[in-house]
Amino acid sequence: MKKKIVIFLIVAAIVAGGAFAVLKSGLIGGNSAVSDSSSEIYVMSLSEIMGENSSYSSDVFMGIVEGQESTSVTKSSDRELDQVFVSEGDTVSVGTPLFSYKSDSLEAENVQYNFSIESENISINETNRNIEKLTNDLAKIKGQSDEDMEKREDLANQIEGLKTDIAISQNSIAQTKAKIEENIKKINNATVASTVDGIITKIADDTNPYTSDGTFITILASKEMRVKGQINEQNVWSINVDEPVTLRSRVEKDKTWSGTITKIDTESKQDENSDNLYGGGSSEDSSTKYPFYITLDSSEGLMMGQHLYIELGQTGAPEMDFSDGTYLYDYYIAYDEEGNPFVWADKNGKLVKQSIELGDYHEEQMVYSVSGIDKDTKIAYPMEDLTEGMKTVSTVEGE
Repeated sequence: MKKKIVIFLIVAAIVAGGAFAVLKSGLIGGNSAVSDSSSEIYVMSLSEIMGENSSYSSDVFMGIVEGQESTSVTKSSDRELDQVFVSEGDTVSVGTPLFSYKSDSLEAENVQYNFSIESENISINETNRNIEKLTNDLAKIKGQSDEDMEKREDLANQIEGLKTDIAISQNSIAQTKAKIEENIKKINNATVASTVDGIITKIADDTNPYTSDGTFITILASKEMRVKGQINEQNVWSINVDEPVTLRSRVEKDKTWSGTITKIDTESKQDENSDNLYGGGSSEDSSTKYPFYITLDSSEGLMMGQHLYIELGQTGAPEMDFSDGTYLYDYYIAYDEEGNPFVWADKNGKLVKQSIELGDYHEEQMVYSVSGIDKDTKIAYPMEDLTEGMKTVSTVEGE
C-alpha cells in the first residue's frame, strides 16, 4: 500500500539578512542563526520532498517549527535614528536595548519652548499691570455724563480685551508645556528595548526594506515553539480550530509529537501576487493560501526550522500519484527578476540556482510537473536572502 504524503504546506520562518540557516549546533541551546559563510542551508532530495512512489492525500500536511510569535518593533518616522545595538542573528532577552533615537533636537526644542513660556509670562505680568491701571482709572470716573459713560465703557472694553489676551497667553503656555512634557517622554524613552526573549531575524535598512507595516526590527520569540503550516482555499474546510493533530518526524517515522490547531489565519492570505513568503509568484498559481498554527503539547526534541508532517484524520479526499513523473510543490519554486523559474539546488555542497521548466499545474495539490531536475536533485526551500555559494547540509540533528 502506498504511503500517504502531503499537500506540502511549508512555511518559512523568514530571517532578514539570512534565511533560517540550519547550524550544526542548532538554535536550541543558545546558538542563533546567521546568514554568513558558516551557515548551512538544509536541502532535501526531490524524491524525499515529494515522497517517491507515494500519493497525495489532503489529510497530511507539512509544517515547520518556528517561534511561538514574531514580535515587530517599529521606528518612528518623525524621529532620527541614533544607534542600533543589535545585529541579525543576535539572541536578546526582555529589556535588551535594540536601538536609540537622537535627542539633541528635542532638548534644543525644549530650551526654545521655555524661552517662549518665559516671554508669555512677562507679557501676562505686563498685561496685569495694565489691567490694574485701567481698573484704577475706571474707578476714578464718578460722573454720569455722556462723556463719563463713554470713558467707562471704553476702559471696560480695554480691560476685557486684556483679560482675553491673558487667557490666550495662558492657553499658549499650557500647549507649550504639553510639548515639553512630550519631548521629555521621548528623551527618557530614547532607547527602545526588547519586550520578548528571542532571536533578531530582521533589521530593516536601505538594502533590506521595511515591511509593509513599517516594521524596523523583527524578533522571533524563542521561549516557546509552535508549528506553522499552510493550506489553500480549496482545502481550508478540511481543518478546524481545536482539532488535535499528530506531528511526525520526516526521518524517524516513529518519532511523534502531539498538538492542537489553535488558529487558521484566513485574514493573512497569500495570493498569486504575494511572493514575499514563497520566493516568487506565478500567474498560473492563482490559489489563495492561508497559514494555520499548531500549539504543541511538548516541544522537547524539536529545533527551530525543523520540518514535520502534520497528520489529521481521514477525509476521503482524492489522491494523486507522484510516481509517474517529476513533480514539485509550487512553494519550492523561486523566480528571477525576469520571471524565469528556478530552484535552489545543491552542487558539491554549495547552493546554486538551477533553472527549471514548468509543466502542468495541479491546483488542489499545489504541484507543478517540472523538468530540468531529477528525483535525486537536492533542493532548499527558497527563503529570503539565500545566495549562491552557501554551504548545504542534508541532515538535521535530532531527526
